[in-house]
Amino acid sequence: MKRILIILITSLLLIVTACGDGDGAENTSATNKKENENTTEKNNDNNKEESDGEIPVYQIGETAVIYSEDFDLDYEVTVNSFEIAKEVNGVSIEELVTNVEEDDEGGFLAIELTYKNISDEAYTPNERFLPYFGYRGGGGSLTDYDDIFFPELEEELAPGEEITGKLVYLSAAPNEEYFTLTYEPMQENETWFHLPNPNLN
Repeated sequence: MKRILIILITSLLLIVTACGDGDGAENTSATNKKENENTTEKNNDNNKEESDGEIPVYQIGETAVIYSEDFDLDYEVTVNSFEIAKEVNGVSIEELVTNVEEDDEGGFLAIELTYKNISDEAYTPNERFLPYFGYRGGGGSLTDYDDIFFPELEEELAPGEEITGKLVYLSAAPNEEYFTLTYEPMQENETWFHLPNPNLN
């Protein structure tokens, strides 16, 4: 009886130890995963020169075919031009922003681009992809002015059709060497457009 009791206690100790080791492995795995995610996020904040070519980068005038993993479709994006101005399409910055002084450096950052639906289904562009605009590296902010400058983004786009319009952002001091328009951020197929500052050329 005493021998059976010792065997049972030993077995219980082995089970408890194994469970403890399993938890440790899981915790280590979770920690490693978190560190990898942080590294990936940090890399996506860097510009092309620091990304080791992992993110494809396009220039003004070039066309990118981009895959949306969330919706399983391809679409084409061509950036036609980029300007920094106080007025876009007849709309002045004073109409949208209060307390603007004449000598303020800020203005509209307007990107004229063309979207083409190369998938087999019709869709509303703003429901399928939302580009981010930022300084140098990827990521950044979303535009709030699509309804004013590019209302077609809220209309259905049939297969084979394309639309051209302007994404417009605001900046208080647009003095960066270049800006970045990002599609499919934080995805395997993340794509950038580099936009040189026209005021520095």
